[in-house]
Amino acid sequence: LDEGMRRFKRSVNKSGILLESRKREFFLKTALRRKMKSELARRKKY
Repeated sequence: LDEGMRRFKRSVNKSGILLESRKREFFLKTALRRKMKSELARRKKY
């Protein structure tokens, strides 16, 4: 049971479903979305 749950969590994490649902939770203005995207890229770079 634990192994199956771990595998499921990993697959959901890799596919990005959770991240997408968080993004769509509320409406973001285009400028704000762009700003967040660049910040995320900056964080991933370092």
